[in-house]
Amino acid sequence: MLLTIKITALFMILLLSSFIGYLISNKYSQRVKELEDIVSALDLLETRVKYTYDTICDSFEFVADNMATKAYRIFMIAAGNLKSSKNVSAGDVFRNTVDEEGPFLNITKEDSEIIKGLGNSLGQVDLEGQIKNIVLVRDLTKRQLNEATEMKNKNYKLSRNMGVFVGLVIMIILI
Repeated sequence: MLLTIKITALFMILLLSSFIGYLISNKYSQRVKELEDIVSALDLLETRVKYTYDTICDSFEFVADNMATKAYRIFMIAAGNLKSSKNVSAGDVFRNTVDEEGPFLNITKEDSEIIKGLGNSLGQVDLEGQIKNIVLVRDLTKRQLNEATEMKNKNYKLSRNMGVFVGLVIMIILI
């Protein structure tokens, strides 16, 4: 009976450490997906600003509706906050929203600082200035995406396998 409990406990340790390794490796792939989604959202926002002359709220809602990851929340919440608060600039609302939603996404602090840069010109400069800022933020986000892809390629399998390895080492130590 005692041997069965010990084997079960060792097996649970192996499963738990493998699961932790999987969670860590999953963060790398989720960061890549979210940054890809943000880059395509910025492409769409540039097109909306350039050709439709919609309000920032409408453009943000349209962009949020066409996003695949939970990064859509940045644009959706910013649009809602813009509608409800008339005395605050669009840039301030966007930067605050990125600060509030950033911890719930799989992006780094540097990624969120770059994305917050989009708020620098929203509603404060002319159309060409806004488009140039969107293009700048998109290019910087693409650079972050390339870095995230390299990190994923380097660390995804390592993190997953490390979880299994650590579980096996703990099992051997406890035997």
